[in-house]
Amino acid sequence: MVFVAIVIVAIVLYILGYKVPAFLFFFFFLTSGFNLIPEEITQFAFISKGSDYAFLILVGIIFIDILCVKNYIARDDFTKYLIVFGLFLCICILYNKFVIQLGWTDIIRTCRYQFFWIAYFVFRSMDHKQLERLLKYLFDITVIISVIYLLQIVLNETFLNKNTLSHVKIFGLKIPRYYNQPEMLQFFTILAIYNNPHKGILKIITRLILILALLGAFHRNLIGAFFLVICIAYAFKMTRKQKIYLLPVVGFLMLFVISVAGIKFMRLRTFEDLQYIVSGDLANIDDIDLEKLQTSSFSFRMAILIERNQYLWEHPKTLLLGAGLIHEDSPQAQQFDFKIGLLDEITGNPTQIDSGDISYSSMTFRLGYIGVALYLLILIYLAVFFYKKRNNKYGLVSFLFLIMSFVVSFFSSNLLIPTTYIVPLISYSLIKKQEGEVSNLH
Repeated sequence: MVFVAIVIVAIVLYILGYKVPAFLFFFFFLTSGFNLIPEEITQFAFISKGSDYAFLILVGIIFIDILCVKNYIARDDFTKYLIVFGLFLCICILYNKFVIQLGWTDIIRTCRYQFFWIAYFVFRSMDHKQLERLLKYLFDITVIISVIYLLQIVLNETFLNKNTLSHVKIFGLKIPRYYNQPEMLQFFTILAIYNNPHKGILKIITRLILILALLGAFHRNLIGAFFLVICIAYAFKMTRKQKIYLLPVVGFLMLFVISVAGIKFMRLRTFEDLQYIVSGDLANIDDIDLEKLQTSSFSFRMAILIERNQYLWEHPKTLLLGAGLIHEDSPQAQQFDFKIGLLDEITGNPTQIDSGDISYSSMTFRLGYIGVALYLLILIYLAVFFYKKRNNKYGLVSFLFLIMSFVVSFFSSNLLIPTTYIVPLISYSLIKKQEGEVSNLH
């Protein structure tokens, strides 16, 4: 009941004109209390996660705005993409309900995150200063949570919401690897470097804290993606002459790295295992060294994606709209017999649908090729927009963040997390307002 009261308070604050505090409550719920409130505490009636409270706040705010603001849902270039994707979701929901005959519980649980795109209408109605203040407050909150995250590593004690824990050895030291990084850390780390809202010593301190927190989980893929976008940003600042001189050097280094990595990969047993899967000969899945495949992270992720995609091709009716909006915990998930996936802690069997190792496996399986194409089209539209506006500091930060997100999406389920696209929507609205392309609707 406490959280329901907070939802009501957030909507009332918005009505009274306190839009930034209202949206801080929204992000509080969206990120499980900024990574501090376990999901078990937020469960109430039909609500299972903090993000459900966030969606209630969002729907309440939009309902009020539609009643009070003229032309609130007026179309622009971006809303056209949202409308098409929204229509697809409606068709997909009806298909799952009346053709596949799934229950509403399954359908709502699996597609609810896709409806957070409507937050764009609210950001579009807020003025420039409100959007900047919102980003600054979220930045400061992320810094504070990052300090707590780093304390976990130093004290070897969990303070944020529990997640996977492992260890890494560096110079003979056994260092804990906490995977419960702040949810908006990647965006605000880039913001700290290229458009830090603070000045002087605070600018240096916040930048250092966020970079350390980003590197603190020792994710090789995340670290690689981070340095990639740093290089891209550096390349943007180079003159044309400098780029021409640098291009042959970069090409040679990439060729060397790809050659060495390719030779090493082809010598691995997992390369042979992938050949089994790609060939479609899953009848011989028992011949694959699944235990070894799980230790080879990228091969394992590709194997998950290939196996699920092969199911769709073997059942052509599922190609366009997916195999169903089925939740992993649903009894209907047991109809599948996938051999490759993370092992469930309780049953010891591979997970059938959800995968935190790659974004495209469960996305393709549930939404089909049309859904994935439309979803990625929206993200690509934003990436192209931010690239064109890369001379704008918010444009540069958002473009680098989306590039990092696309790279990391092959190693995590980040594209399915609402904050991955909601925070860039703030930047998008902010840039539009800075350039006078969208009039204030409030």
